[in-house]
Amino acid sequence: MSASSRRSLLAAVLLASCSADPLNVIVLNARAPTDKCDFSDATLFVEGGSLDFRPWVDESGNVGQSTYFGQAFSWENQMLPLPITVNGQVVDPGGGNDFVADTIVYSYQYSNASVVLGSETQNVRAVISAGGTAEKNYMGAQLIQPLAANALSASLTPAGQTLLVTFQVFGKTGAGVGKYTNKVSFPLAVYQSGTTPLFCDPAPTDGGVPTKLFRGACNEPGRDVPVQCVPAS
Repeated sequence: MSASSRRSLLAAVLLASCSADPLNVIVLNARAPTDKCDFSDATLFVEGGSLDFRPWVDESGNVGQSTYFGQAFSWENQMLPLPITVNGQVVDPGGGNDFVADTIVYSYQYSNASVVLGSETQNVRAVISAGGTAEKNYMGAQLIQPLAANALSASLTPAGQTLLVTFQVFGKTGAGVGKYTNKVSFPLAVYQSGTTPLFCDPAPTDGGVPTKLFRGACNEPGRDVPVQCVPAS
């Protein structure tokens, strides 16, 4: 066998091994939360987000800090259902190609080189039926995992940093075959606009305007806007 023939054979073997487990479950666009944190509209999407880590005090006196960022992504299952028919009757609609996600693995690229963020794993439970389309299906990801949140909270300043989150979903089909999705990246601008907890006074004694903590569409102060107070009325 000639050297060129051997190279061609090797290339064919490598190609076959790469395509032996095709990506049938695909994660696509990040959906926009709208003004009600409703991710159901597949035609609205976002290309990134931001999070202010400034601590805050709510109207009940509870001290908190927003450190997580939940995001929904459209996804689709390109595998077809495999119904089981006996004597002309469908006895099983065929869930063998349904995909059941059980873990999401996250990795991070951070613009502040002095802060090292390792990969983290989240246990999840999400199902998309065989043949499920991106228009009707989405999955959720908690993009800033606990260790990353702690590291960011300890190092952030008002000067913004860029956090590029990359994740991949793993699971099995209904028939028990291991599967995984494509990798998806989502950029976040992260910062801490202040270190003193922001207090919004609902009943000022000096005649000022009553205020409340602005929680945004997803009830998460600091998501996509700075932590801030707004008029209580």
